[in-house]
This record gives sequence, structure tokens and C-alpha cells, in this order.
Amino acid sequence: MPVALSRPFLLRGWREFVYVATGLPLGIAWLVVLVTLLALGFGLALIMCGIPILAVTLLLWRWGANTERERAALVLGAPIARPRRIASASPRLIDRALAPLRDGRTWRDLGYMLLLGPVGIIAGTLTIVLWSAALAALLTPVFAPGAPDGSLLDELGAGVIGVAVASVPLAALAALVTRALAAGCGSLAQALLAADRAELEERISSLEATRSGAVESADARLRRIERDLHDGAQHRLAFIAMELGRARAKLESDPGAVDALLAGAHEESKIAMRELRDVARGIHPSVLSDRGLDAALSGLAERATVPVEIRGGVDRLPPAVETAAYYVVAETLTNVGRHSGATRAYVALRCERGDLVLEIGDDGKGGAHRRPGSGLEGLAQRVEALDGTLEVHSPEGGPTTIVARMPCAS
Repeated sequence: MPVALSRPFLLRGWREFVYVATGLPLGIAWLVVLVTLLALGFGLALIMCGIPILAVTLLLWRWGANTERERAALVLGAPIARPRRIASASPRLIDRALAPLRDGRTWRDLGYMLLLGPVGIIAGTLTIVLWSAALAALLTPVFAPGAPDGSLLDELGAGVIGVAVASVPLAALAALVTRALAAGCGSLAQALLAADRAELEERISSLEATRSGAVESADARLRRIERDLHDGAQHRLAFIAMELGRARAKLESDPGAVDALLAGAHEESKIAMRELRDVARGIHPSVLSDRGLDAALSGLAERATVPVEIRGGVDRLPPAVETAAYYVVAETLTNVGRHSGATRAYVALRCERGDLVLEIGDDGKGGAHRRPGSGLEGLAQRVEALDGTLEVHSPEGGPTTIVARMPCAS
């Protein structure tokens, strides 16, 4: 086989060997660590000391599962995609803490990490033993002359050549076994660490629904902008044109009336400019592009009809995420001023495990709900179009909390 053609096969074989062989130390390490921590955590859970241990163990095995997804690229050609975790948008700390336990992916990760122990030990040991035997047979002629008298190598005599020749079929067997074990271990990782068919179908259905909702939301927003222009700025500009026409007609016959007509047209022009600025801000505020989400939200807080406290901050995010977050806050604060009867509100934002978490709350009367065609439904569609979630907690009597979570990785 030409060297150029053999390189891919050699490279593939080497990657398969590394994947299976490293499963031996990794399997031992993870099995010992996880079994020890789980036993210790459950044993001490009754006196509450075990709860932090179990929490750390959960984070540890989820991190380990993610490293295994990356390591699987050695035999699968690409890392296994990390699944989107179920994250509670509830403002209650206990709900957010228990969210990983309600995620079936968490337990599949644990199952794989525990299986990695026996599977990695058996596969890694078998692979290393076979390749070690093939290498030892190949090097027999090298070490035979220096072997002590009466040793096995000394007694072989001329047979060392036959042992060296036997290393070739032994290496072929080791390569076949390694490839089979690598394929089996890779399939196990794919089965437990990758999204299954049901999850993919659910994901596709969710994407279809959210994309459809995003199109409907964008269409409704365009119709609202058209209505605002027609009923607001366009109407005022038409009035200004009429007043200027009247002033021009009276310029010679009644100069005194011209000043009043021009003053009225001037006032209308200022109102029209304000309305055009509001419409332009509704399309995309320039401060959001120039200075980012923090500055844009500070501007919204200053213009709000109730005192608004901004908590936290984030660095620059992808434009689509910044725009969606801005409009969630803008629409929500508008609703707070119009409908909630609140005396104060707050906006909290932070990045958490690759997601932008946006929380808006007020001390109003509550009763806000997502309903088809409502403003909250439109906001939810905008957020879900970015693979995010929006939850509304607004019992009768208040308070109201709206939590949006959107992926913020570039």
C-alpha cells in the first residue's frame, strides 16, 4: 500500500488505540470517584452533610460526560453535541437547584460514567495486552542475544525469528480487536450521551413552532409600525403641510395670522419628530448597536413611568440576543406602567452556564398570563425563536416576575 494511502489508516488506528487504551485509567478513576462520592453523599444525606457532596458529584459527572463527548471524536470523527439542559426559569432557588434532577439527560450521563468503569477497564486491558504481546514478539530478536542462560529467550534459539514473524498476525489481530472495541465503545457513548430520536423529533417540532411564531410576531410588529406611522407621524405631517399652505395663502392678505399658523405647524413638527424617533426606536435603537444591552436598558429604565432598578450586567452579546432582550424589557416595562399598578420594578440580567438570564419583576397586582395573541405571547415567540424560554409568574395580587433565558454564546 502506498505511504500516502496508508497514512489515513495508520492515523485512524492510532486514534482508536488511544481512545480504547485511555478508557482503562479513565474508567478506573471515574468508577472509584463516583462510587465513593455517591456512597458518601447518600450515607450522610440524613444529617444533611451529604447534600453538598451529592451536589458536587452531580456537577462532576455532568462535566465528565461532556469531556467524554469531546473524547468520542477520536472514533466518531466529531464530538457528540452537548444536549440542551433543562433549566428552570423560576425565581425560586429550590426550583432552579432541582431542575437537573428532573432532566433525564442527567441520569443518562451518570449511567454512562458508571459503565465507563467496567467497559473501559475490560476494553483497555484487552487492547493493551494484545499490542504489548505483538510488540514483545517483534522485539524478541533484539533482546534474545542478551538473555541469561537458561531463560525462555535463550532456549528459543533460532526460534526467535519465528516469534518475530508471528508478531505480524498478532498485530493484525490486535488492530481488528482494537477497531471492534473502539466501535463498540463509541456506539455506547453515542447511545447514552447523544440526543435520541424522540428528543430530536421533539426538537424539530419545537423549532417549527417557534420559527412560525417568530414569523407571526415579526409580521404583527411590522403592521404595528405601519399603523403608528399612518395614524401618527403621517397624519401630523399632512397637517403641517396644510398649515404651511394656509400660511402661504395669507402671507400677503393677512400677515398677522401667518405667525400663528407657523407656530402651530412648528409645534406639530416637534411632535411628529418625537413620534418618528419612537417608531425608529421600536425598530432597533441605535444605543443598542453602539453601546450594548446595559446602556440600552438604562435608557429604558430612565424613560419608564415607574422607578426601575437595574441589577447586574453583561458584556456584549450576539446582536439577535441583545435585540430580543431589549424588546422583552421594553414591552414588559410598558405593561408595568399601563396595567400592573406597580410602584417600582427591577430588571436583573446575568450570564449563567452559557445562557443570558433576564428577570423583570414588579410589585403590582399580578394576573399577567400568556394567552394567544397577547403581548406576552409575542415576547415568548421572540425568545423561543432563539432557542430560549420565557416563563411568567404572576399570581393574583402579585408580584409579577418574568424570566427569559436565551443562549448567549457567539
